[in-house]
Amino acid sequence: MLTKGVAAGAYLVALMLVLAGVVAPNRGLWTTAAPLLAIAALVATAGVLVADLEHPERFWMLLTRGRWRSWLVRGAWILTGYGLVLAAHVGPVLLGRAAPSWLLPLGVLGAPLAALTAIYTAWLFAQAKARDLWQNPLLPPHLLVQALVAGAAALLPVAAAIAPEALPTLARWLAVGAAIHLAMVAGEITLPHPTAHARLAAFELASGRYRVAFRAGLLLVAVALAAPWLSAPLAIVAAIAALAGLLAHEHAYVQAGQSVPLA
Repeated sequence: MLTKGVAAGAYLVALMLVLAGVVAPNRGLWTTAAPLLAIAALVATAGVLVADLEHPERFWMLLTRGRWRSWLVRGAWILTGYGLVLAAHVGPVLLGRAAPSWLLPLGVLGAPLAALTAIYTAWLFAQAKARDLWQNPLLPPHLLVQALVAGAAALLPVAAAIAPEALPTLARWLAVGAAIHLAMVAGEITLPHPTAHARLAAFELASGRYRVAFRAGLLLVAVALAAPWLSAPLAIVAAIAALAGLLAHEHAYVQAGQSVPLA
């Protein structure tokens, strides 16, 4: 899920920087760097998803013969649509044209596709009715928060090289996103779960088999809380720590969710 979060978050955060007036619409961070980073992460996501299929060589059937009620099929179409928007965004610039005036209007189409790219996994998980930990109505907004954290963290080193004016804002957004993520994790762990299956999965996550990855993920993301007060090199270190923390958290969450025997 981390690559998917970077793919969605990099584009969303770059668009937010432009709309907030922090970065000019003709700056490379928006015209090329963010969409290229998003494309690279999207390709990695697609590669992982295809490799995870029972018959990877038949992945094209998800688009041509898939059952639309399945969120696996819907997700494939969302990723495809988002990839087309990213290609339309960066293609003219790579071909040597000046940044087209329609990049911002294109962002109006790309933003919801990016958000759906980040959160559709929540509905995919929800289809696994026997996995009670994943039946969380707050999972979609939590995945969106994680994507924004991942996007800000991934863009921060890029901004240090090509758009230093965006560094203070990215560092603040990274810290705020990290704080929201940590608060949502704390709520999920401390609030009572409605079923024994969910309680056991939450125990495995926070105190059982996956506690090391879970707690390491929290600590690494917590490093990003200091990003606004750090120098640029240390802020980059905090951004990398946040990405590693999200990866550790996602690993622990996915494994804990399916760790409880069904019978």
